[in-house]
Amino acid sequence: MLVSVIIPTKNRGHIIKETLDSILCQSYVNWECIIVDDRSSDNTVSVVSDYMKTDARFQFFARPKYKIKGANSCRNIGFEKAKGEFINWFDSDDIMHPDFLKLKLEALINNPSLDFCACVSSTFKTDFRLSEAINRPFVMHSINYVEDYLINGLYFYTPSPLWSYEFLKDKVLFDETLHRSQESDFHFRMLTHQPKYTYLNRVLFYIRTGIISISNEAPNSIIAQKSIFKYFDNVFNYLKNAQELKNRQKLLAYVFYRQATNYYNINQLCKGFGERFNIFKSHAKYIKGYVSASDKLNKHIVKIYFGLFVLLFFNKGYKYFYFPQYDYTKKYD
Repeated sequence: MLVSVIIPTKNRGHIIKETLDSILCQSYVNWECIIVDDRSSDNTVSVVSDYMKTDARFQFFARPKYKIKGANSCRNIGFEKAKGEFINWFDSDDIMHPDFLKLKLEALINNPSLDFCACVSSTFKTDFRLSEAINRPFVMHSINYVEDYLINGLYFYTPSPLWSYEFLKDKVLFDETLHRSQESDFHFRMLTHQPKYTYLNRVLFYIRTGIISISNEAPNSIIAQKSIFKYFDNVFNYLKNAQELKNRQKLLAYVFYRQATNYYNINQLCKGFGERFNIFKSHAKYIKGYVSASDKLNKHIVKIYFGLFVLLFFNKGYKYFYFPQYDYTKKYD
């Protein structure tokens, strides 16, 4: 069975060789590696070309200029080019364990009803053999996907799951308009389809830290914060319509807590009243919608409405947007 490994990249000429070498060392050899370049300005293309000359399993595509730039667009392009029965997105600065593909594929083959198989990872700075921390979810095997993903510690890094192509093929994949929270958005939307999965409790890939994202958007930029806001608005819209969902009111309150804080943070990045007014026109209606969506939140209408105007005119008033009583995420030592 063919596994398609899809790698978005940009200006990774100095480190992508380590990633590609780890793919060459895979114990499972029936793979194709689709590298989609987001218009690099360094020697990334040259480095990848050297691999293509010696191994036909490597393929290279440049993001068309008419496509939105960024890793999400490149991931979607790679999926369109993929021929495998199984799909594994990967990052161009991370490293695979030699059995990264083999063990996950075995789990899926042994249980054909599964839609994906995920695995644990660890982080490193310069040498993957000197791992700094293991990324193991607090919840690995879930029956309440949405609640566990939002507040109970279930999570997936993009390289973690090996997906069945059949599960993915008719779905909207990565949102190309997002510059932050794109992984969270993608996995949340996939989980709403109730896939069957397993989680291998073994470190099978290594995440390099201290590297700037290829999206080039700083975490504290307005564009990045708007992306986070959009992700949680997508979550809210799902919850609003999921009338039968367990603990729905609790999750709506949690989204309100996150979005009130997000709205305040976006305003703090604005330069002057004019920018704050534009945010008020475009985003305040969402905050009003959140607080009106639940009987549990209606009691905060006066507080939040007053806060919207204090923030707009005086650029302060964090206390009107802070609702820690709705932070239902579990705290772990």
